[in-house]
Amino acid sequence: MTEGLLERAGRVIAESAVSDASITSAAKVHLLDSIGLAISSRADKRVGAARAAMGADQAFVMSIACSMLGLDDFDEATRAHPGAVLVPALLAAAAASPTPVAGADLIAALVAGYRVFSGLGSVAGASTLHLRGFHPSSFLGAPAGAAAIARLRSAPAQTCSDAIGIAASLASGITEFDAKETMRAVQTAWAASSAVRAYALATSGIHASAHAIDASGGLVGRLGEVPGGAELVGDEAAITRVSFKPYPHFSDLHPATGALIELLRVHRPAPADVRGVRVHLTEASASRLSMEFPPTSAKQAKRSTRFVVASVILASHRSGDGGKLLDSFGEAALDDPEVLALGERVELVADRSPGEPALVVVDLDGTTVSATALGYPGDGRDPMLRWGWANSVVRFRQLTAQAVGSTEIESAIAHLEQLGDVRVLARRVHAIIGIQES
Repeated sequence: MTEGLLERAGRVIAESAVSDASITSAAKVHLLDSIGLAISSRADKRVGAARAAMGADQAFVMSIACSMLGLDDFDEATRAHPGAVLVPALLAAAAASPTPVAGADLIAALVAGYRVFSGLGSVAGASTLHLRGFHPSSFLGAPAGAAAIARLRSAPAQTCSDAIGIAASLASGITEFDAKETMRAVQTAWAASSAVRAYALATSGIHASAHAIDASGGLVGRLGEVPGGAELVGDEAAITRVSFKPYPHFSDLHPATGALIELLRVHRPAPADVRGVRVHLTEASASRLSMEFPPTSAKQAKRSTRFVVASVILASHRSGDGGKLLDSFGEAALDDPEVLALGERVELVADRSPGEPALVVVDLDGTTVSATALGYPGDGRDPMLRWGWANSVVRFRQLTAQAVGSTEIESAIAHLEQLGDVRVLARRVHAIIGIQES
């Protein structure tokens, strides 16, 4: 009998292991960063609301916290945020385990989750899911998270298949978000929570349809015919290609922002000396950005070329560091008169060919300067720009500077492959964020 798509995925996940040191390193970096983001947002009102509403749903609450700064890792290929689903789901599953969970299994499970994000995303045409009204992080997240948990618990192939299939029936997510994009985080958190529930159901004797993915009424099949030879599990290196967001604005602007920041390290004009700025992007990138100016919400501001470019120049002028953008998209910043005045002199031009670097041209008082960039710091697609452990430690320490116990977390993750039981680590993370134990 021919092995079906879901059955094959279950077998691959059950048999998966990590043998490459670079993959292990990438997993530890993504784990550390996601935990740091969640800890940094523990006092956010929306995280408090999630704690009050969802009680001991650890995966849900931690996922909300991961998303609050808008810096959760991002996969350019699928337009999804895998870490904000996978890390909370896996830590919840580890904390609830009745038996020890080895650090090596946590690494293998996280890698497996990124592999399903990549493979399922490719099958579903995830790069265009937004255009069809589906939120990729939520759509892909539940099945990928369920696969990751099944691998964490060393489940047999049939249980892995059932967990993925059940999660496919729980997957959801629309792209009509609220002005603050809290619903984006809620949907991502629902995917993490659904992954935990799907695995629990699979181990309780509930079986999914063998064609929950590819049938005409399946998760992907309802969008169109699934191509022959499709695989739900991507290659092991998928995790290395997922980017770390250095700035909290929309990802299509990252290369331009990176080029502009580098340019401003040499040329530091006063805003009044900037006659104009032209940003050259591809049509695809430009189509995803907001043309509204001035922006009326943080959501629009993060997608506004004018607002982002003006914010970078003002940050460089005020602090000497154009990368200090964390507070640039809050409600108070939307009324910054200097940003709004400079933004009027910024122009977006959609004339770059696919694969051509983003170009930023700044017209100063009597001088024209320019810079280009194909990627940005933390861009997983470019091996020269990928973050290593040192980068992540710096950001983790900045994010968790006031959190008691963060040093122990950093140390545990640094030596994760040698750790015999990660349950203490998971529970410590939950305690710092203020999440109840189930």
